[in-house]
Order: sequence, then structure tokens, then C-alpha cells
Amino acid sequence: MLLPAGLLLAALPAHSEPLKLGPVEIGGAVRVNLFDKSWVDETKPRDYWDFDTAILDVDYSDGNWEASAQYRLYYYADPDYSSHFLHHGWAGYRFSETDYVRAGVQKVPFGPLPFASHSYFFSIFYYLGLEDDYDLGLAYHTQQGAWSFDAAYFLADEGNYHGKSNDSARYSYDIVSDMGRSNKEENQLTGRAAYKFDHAGNGTSEAGLSLLYGEIPNGATGETGSRVAAGLHWVGDFGPWNIITEAVYYDIDLKNPVGQDDRFVVMGAYDFPYQVASEAYVYSAGLSHSWEMSVFGLQSLTLYDDYAYMEKAASGFADTQQNVLGVSLDFEGPAFVYVDLLSGRNHAYASPDYGTAFGPGATDGGWQHRFNINVGFYF
Repeated sequence: MLLPAGLLLAALPAHSEPLKLGPVEIGGAVRVNLFDKSWVDETKPRDYWDFDTAILDVDYSDGNWEASAQYRLYYYADPDYSSHFLHHGWAGYRFSETDYVRAGVQKVPFGPLPFASHSYFFSIFYYLGLEDDYDLGLAYHTQQGAWSFDAAYFLADEGNYHGKSNDSARYSYDIVSDMGRSNKEENQLTGRAAYKFDHAGNGTSEAGLSLLYGEIPNGATGETGSRVAAGLHWVGDFGPWNIITEAVYYDIDLKNPVGQDDRFVVMGAYDFPYQVASEAYVYSAGLSHSWEMSVFGLQSLTLYDDYAYMEKAASGFADTQQNVLGVSLDFEGPAFVYVDLLSGRNHAYASPDYGTAFGPGATDGGWQHRFNINVGFYF
């Protein structure tokens, strides 16, 4: 049984830092959500808060060698069970401050890094496996003047851990063998090139290109399909202002058994699978403004708005939209709070139609809203 949100947060130390044991640093976090959903029946009992996650971090650094791992536990009040899984786990060697190689479960270098968005909810790209995605493989990063390059090979996705689903107990969204489908990700190649511009002392920006190709074997037919994705991004930093834009085309060619609809693929994370259109054009743009301050322990405040549009290629599939208007607050301690209004149309996390929203959707699907406050204490 969970503590009420106020008691849970009050039990945490107001000021905490990672535990250092020589070259090893141990830390973590505890987060909760307070929320209200527009699509929930007002006449029925409903929850207004939920435990988000407990996080354990272990980092290692000794000379040129480094390693990092994170494990997460999520609890779902409805239907009252927990799921836990690896977020990342890699070891690497750093040739210099800017050049390194890493092996293990790590972030896929695609699009704006580290994120293509400003909010707790990320952008649509996250729900399609194209933002903050983690897979098992080998990656190399180098920086040459204003240029930075990433090249990576991923043998497989990050794996399935503890949960009730067939193949979706994981942190980031992958193509999974779930909901009666038998597909998975293997042998993925990813490349990224970005160039940084200095605007004569008036800020900097980065323009980049990302490419992805991977195999999608089907366990039922024994045949192998493929996934391709290509993206362009531009990120601008101008004093307190930040702009993030991205445009991506992706196409997933499936080798399903005869009779299975190839117009959508099953993707999964957090122990819940859903349908995603197999081909789409996706666009996003986000704007933020930050203020530094020192008021009641508040160190900085960032106001932002992120919008994204998913144009599905299949005839009859309804397009998806997402907008997140919000503010993040960084307190001493450290405590970090997101206050977000997520608005979505045919969006799995802003809709009663979780399983099909990113797939066929509903042509008459209206806008739905989720107001969310995420409170996290990090140590």
C-alpha cells in the first residue's frame, strides 16, 4: 500500500547528494504524479495522484574508463502492480573530453540530443521510439571543430524485464512481440552528423541529420523486414530562449503472416504495448524561456510550449497531434517539478483509446487533455 503523496515527499531528505565510494557514485530519485484527465467519467471513482518511479543510479569514472547504469521501478495503481526494468547500462572508454566509445544498453544517437522536447511528456518522437530510445550496442562519438559525429550499431533492443506483458516491460519504445504480433528489432545502424553555428556572440544553434536502418525479423514467418528513418533537426540557444525543431520520415516494412495488417506495428514500453502506424511523417517545434532566481529555494524556472504532428501514410488512419504547455521548476535539494498541460488528438496518453491512438486512431477523435504535476526528489 502506498503512502499518500504528501507523506511520501515529506519523508524524503530536503538536501541530498549522491554517495561517493572512490570512483563509484550512487544516486537515484523518487517521483510522483498528481493529475486530472479530461476523458475520465466524472461519475465513477477516480485517482488524482500516482507513484511515478523509483530510480537507482550507479556511475563509475576512473581515468579514461567510465560506466553508467540505471534501474527503474514503476507502480501502477490501476491495475495495482509494479514493473521494473533497466533504463541503461554501459561501459566506455574516453579518448578525450569530446571523443569516446561505449558498449551496452545506451541512448540511440538520433535527432536533437539529449532530448527533442522540454516537458515531462517528451514529444511524439519518444512514443515512436525516436527520442530518448535505448538499445543494446556499440557507439562512437567524436567532435571535430564545429562538427560532431555519431556512429552506432545496435545488436538488439534493451530487452524485456519484469512485468505482466509479453514483451513490453522496458523503458523506451521498441517494436515488440506483443498483442498477437511477433516482431522485434535487430541489427540497427544509426548515424548522426551535426554542425554548430556561433551567431557572433548572439547565441548558438545546431543543425543536424540523422539516419537509421534496422532489421525487423518476424518469429512467425521466419522472414525479416526492415525499418528506415531519416530526420533533420535545428536547435537554437539565444540567452534564456531555446528553440527545438525536428522533421522525421520513417517506414517500417513488416513480414507478418498473411492476413495481419501491415499498416501498423506493435510497440511497447512501461509494460504496456500499443499500435503505431508503420509509415509516417512527423514534425515538432518547441520554444522555452528560462529565468534564474533565488526565491524560497527555487533556483530556476522554465516556461515552454512543445507541439508535434504525426501525419500517417495509411489511407483512413487519423493523424495524431500533441501539445504540451508547461513550466519546470528547479529547486535546491535537489527537487525538480514539472507542471504540464498535455493536449492530444489520437494520442495514447491523452485519450481513452490507448491501444489504437498512434495506429488507426479515430477520424472523429477530438482533443483530450491531461493536467499533470510531476514532483521528483533526486539524490
